This record gives sequence, structure tokens and C-alpha cells, in this order.
Amino acid sequence: MRLNTLIACAALCAAATRSTTAKLEAQTFATHPCSDNNTSGDHSFLERFFGGGEQVCELRPATFPLSGGHLNVNGQNGSIEVIGEDRQDIALEARVGAHASSQSEAASILHQVTIATGGTVEAHGPRTSGSRNWSVSYKLRVPHRLAGNFHTMNGGLSLAALSGVLRGETTNGSLTFDHLAGDVNLTTTNGGINARLDGSAWQGRGLSATTTNGGINVSAPAQYSAHLVANTTNGVTSLDLPGADQSGVHRHSIDTNLGSGGPTLNFETTNGGISIR
Repeated sequence: MRLNTLIACAALCAAATRSTTAKLEAQTFATHPCSDNNTSGDHSFLERFFGGGEQVCELRPATFPLSGGHLNVNGQNGSIEVIGEDRQDIALEARVGAHASSQSEAASILHQVTIATGGTVEAHGPRTSGSRNWSVSYKLRVPHRLAGNFHTMNGGLSLAALSGVLRGETTNGSLTFDHLAGDVNLTTTNGGINARLDGSAWQGRGLSATTTNGGINVSAPAQYSAHLVANTTNGVTSLDLPGADQSGVHRHSIDTNLGSGGPTLNFETTNGGISIR
């Protein structure tokens, strides 16, 4: 009899645990029609490419540890923004949007979208077709120093206050970065590049930032030191920093030292101008 009582108690405890887990997994967020106040600076892929119909959005926050000092983020039809802070964990805001012929159908699609926050941050959702689509944009606040790999399609990539081995790629979107250091390689297929260098010199191995179709604008302190390389196929280059050596500046290319030289900073575009000032 006592054994049966123990078994019954164990079963109840297991059921309670499953119930708690189910509640956590079923946690919902406020669903609402999309507006400019609920989207990132890059309007969502859905808003830009699909007219008519209805959209709904959710903001999903999460906090989780940085595993092994490395972070992967895979986006789909949305932007990625990563900001370095004095912290040890990762704070994520995922802006999830869905588009369909009716608001109820869009909400149904949105609730099928899940976001993994393990070694790789990425979203999974139902198959898209016609006007039935979904998108996710990410804003992450992370430790200043980490190894990061960031990839998205149809959205911008923005990085700030980060140091480490950093890789970033977007297919159709702009690249924006500020206060980076380390070994950095960033590319976009269709989009401009806007960069701001800070301090007296690049700290780390170097930088490569390339685009296929888009202009490149770089701002740097007047006394900045680096080895600067820049190339464009269809466009012109300009270097407008006080005291910069202009002997290596040509119509389509730049290869010169800023200040006392240093790590190589390489900027390249196929169709667009390059301005360093």
C-alpha cells in the first residue's frame, strides 16, 4: 500500500513538472498589428516587398549565457543589430512579423515561429508561399569581446563596440559598424557600407569590408593610423583626412598609410564610390 502511495505521488510530481514545462513552452507575447514603432530601422522584408494583406508582430525578449565566448546568429528576411556592453550574458530582442491575407491567419503563422537561443540564434517557422510569409529581426546586447558569426538575408547588419574574430554577411542590406576591433570580415551583396573608426589606430589583426552594389563611407579621427586599401570598379575614391599621404590615392583605388601605418583596413565595392574622411 505504501509503495502504491509513493508511485502515485511520483506520478503527480511528474505531471506537475510537465505542466510547468508546457506553460513555459506555450508562453505567449503581445501580438499586435505592425507599425513603425514595432520594427527596426530597416523596415521588415515583408513590409517592403508585400503590399496589401495584413501583418502582425511580436517582440520576444530573452536572456541567455554566451557559450564558449562564441555567438552565431542566422537571420531570415530581417536585420541583425549587435551592441557590445559591459556584461557577461546576452540580451536578445527578437522582432517577429507575419504577413497573410487576414490578421487571424497572420497571427496563426506568427505563433508557429520559434527562436532557438543555443549556440546559434535562429528562427524556424512554417513554409512560406505567396502572401503567407514571416520574418525575424534581432537586436542583441552582448559582451564587448567575443567571436561572432552573423548572417542574414534581406536585411541590414549593424555592429557596434565589439572586439574579436567577427564575421558578418548579408545578401540584400546595408552594413553599419562603429567602434570595432580585432579580426573583422564583413560583406554585403546589395547595400552600402557606413563605418566609423575610433581611437588612434585599429586594434587587432585588421578589417575587410566589401560590397557588390553600394557606396562606402568611412569616418576616422584626424590622427588615425592604419594601412588603408580601397578599391572600386565603377566609382571614384576620395581620401580627405588632414595630413593624409595622397601619393597612393587614384581614381579607382587607394593604397597608403594613415599616420604611422598599422594593420590593413580594406574597403572594396564593385559599383559605388568610396569616401574616407
